[in-house]
Amino acid sequence: MNLEKPNFNPEPPLQEQGEPVKSEKEIAWEQKRAEVDKITDKLGLGIDEKIKESVTAFQVHEFTTSQSCEGHTGEEEKHGASFPWVEIYTPEPKGWRESKGEKKKQLEREWTIENLKQRQKMMGYFAEFYQGRETPFDARLAFDRIGAFGGFRVQSFGAEMMKLLLPEEQIQKLELYRKEMDDFTKFLKDRHFSKE
Repeated sequence: MNLEKPNFNPEPPLQEQGEPVKSEKEIAWEQKRAEVDKITDKLGLGIDEKIKESVTAFQVHEFTTSQSCEGHTGEEEKHGASFPWVEIYTPEPKGWRESKGEKKKQLEREWTIENLKQRQKMMGYFAEFYQGRETPFDARLAFDRIGAFGGFRVQSFGAEMMKLLLPEEQIQKLELYRKEMDDFTKFLKDRHFSKE
């Protein structure tokens, strides 16, 4: 350091030749993806590989994901559903389990409102995503209510009907429903990188 001319705003170190400079949005996406890669359930199992990008996209857009599944058929179905889904459920409010009476009811109302706000936000994204989009009705993403306090799953409208299909039909629908979830994930990702 030159004591006669101190530089209190040094230039950032140059990146290695050929290595592109990452934007804040790219860094944020990569950090969130790294966090998603580390999430495990009570059995120590990580998030299914084919739904990780969706979970990342939901979390980057500040949705509180709580569970997910990439969709499984046949023998794989024993540890998951036959269709892809992502569950959004805000954590229980602090002190909810110990509270009683009116205090408990108030916490439950607040919890429900927080979940409904996320549902409302997701409805806005669905409206934008489906504007002018041609897709089979059963593949369209919809909400399936979860729990007592407004939580929900994002899944294809026809997902629950998979149980009625023959195995080869289930495989076709699984591919269709995965594509719809992947397309919505791409929409969210593009939205993340395009917003100012």
